[in-house]
Amino acid sequence: MNQEHMKALLLRDKEFLRTLYSSESAPASKKLLNNASDSKLNTLVKFLHMEANGHIKIRKEDFEALSNGHVKFFRKHFESKAALKRLLGERQEKVKVLSKLSPFFPQLLFTLFNQI
Repeated sequence: MNQEHMKALLLRDKEFLRTLYSSESAPASKKLLNNASDSKLNTLVKFLHMEANGHIKIRKEDFEALSNGHVKFFRKHFESKAALKRLLGERQEKVKVLSKLSPFFPQLLFTLFNQI
């Protein structure tokens, strides 16, 4: 994915992503995901895809905050291009997958809002 295009998407959906990053609880994050537009969800999916592939660095301590099961889940759903295409398609699947990661948005989105 073109970095300039991704930067434009992140700027467009910055408030949505910031709200997810600073959410206090998983239920609050899930509510945000359910009410978000498809374009905002797609931006989040693309960001997580780039993170899973190492194009966007995640701090070691943030990655370690994920349990083994969640690391496998994260990689399974965001590492491959086929998984990315599947997630960018159906809204119900997208919300379901993102909801399972909702407790970890502060860690997964840390690099987006903090310079390392």
